Amino acid sequence: MNKNIPTLTLIALLCASPVASRAESDLSKDTKEAVSDVKKGARKTGRKIKDKTCEMVDGKMSCAGKKLKHKVENTADEVKDAVN
Repeated sequence: MNKNIPTLTLIALLCASPVASRAESDLSKDTKEAVSDVKKGARKTGRKIKDKTCEMVDGKMSCAGKKLKHKVENTADEVKDAVN
């Protein structure tokens, strides 16, 4: 019987530990990215709803400024997402 098996098992467990923590870290990053994307999508959808509601109530011309502001905010969200 090989006496090195317990030693090899211990080495394998010690080597696997950083891999497991790295996988958890990657999962955490992926989760944060998904949450960020959902929030960004919700903000974008909310702005789009406000634009459509404003157009129905006040007309297109009186809402042009708000619509432009929302486009700038959506672009800013995209830039923040690209940086992160």
